[in-house]
Amino acid sequence: MIEVKNIRKKYGGKTVLEDISFTAEKGDITCLIGLNGAGKTTILNAIMGLTPIQSGQILINGEVLHKASYEKISYIPDTISMSPQMKISQGLQFMDDFYSSWNHKRASELLDFFTLSENERISRLSKGNIAKLNILLGLSLDVEFIIMDEPFSGIDLFSREQIGEVFTSDLIEDRGVIMTTHEINEIEHLIDKAILLYDGTVLKEFCTEEIREKEGKSVVDVMREVYQK
Repeated sequence: MIEVKNIRKKYGGKTVLEDISFTAEKGDITCLIGLNGAGKTTILNAIMGLTPIQSGQILINGEVLHKASYEKISYIPDTISMSPQMKISQGLQFMDDFYSSWNHKRASELLDFFTLSENERISRLSKGNIAKLNILLGLSLDVEFIIMDEPFSGIDLFSREQIGEVFTSDLIEDRGVIMTTHEINEIEHLIDKAILLYDGTVLKEFCTEEIREKEGKSVVDVMREVYQK
């Protein structure tokens, strides 16, 4: 489990995260939802140790995050980190050289699933295929948790559907996922827990199945209630 406890973050004199707390369990997809500027990416960067926090704690499996903790986490940012001049095969080789947790079999399965060619140069890929390759690189690591920043943003409907299929497959297995999005309509059926953010604060946290069963509401219904007050 990843636990975010009362974290606070300032940029200059502005508070961008204020007393943020939530948990993300293995086997669940936890989604941070909010408009641009709500603090979603800053929270992911804090979890990954990419930005310092002023106060609070982030724990993984009950331990404060430290260098070895990041061997348990894969971070998939909203842009691909590979050089556009690389071929896909070179990107895969880079990951194999750099990460001891690289899983060749899973990478091969995802290449087939996304119908990507190893000989294709990254610069020639469509935006949707770049998103698929980015997800392939992150999911092909043997880790306990996957952190994803806006995996569905700006890509076509068919690419979103194909990426969505991954979340219901054994490629995710029992790993925990924390993802961000402000595009919820087409993916809300994938989410186990929703964290609604506004201006660096948590407005509401809920389990999606529970709110559907007890109140007959979708994630979008709850968003309307919370954000339109």
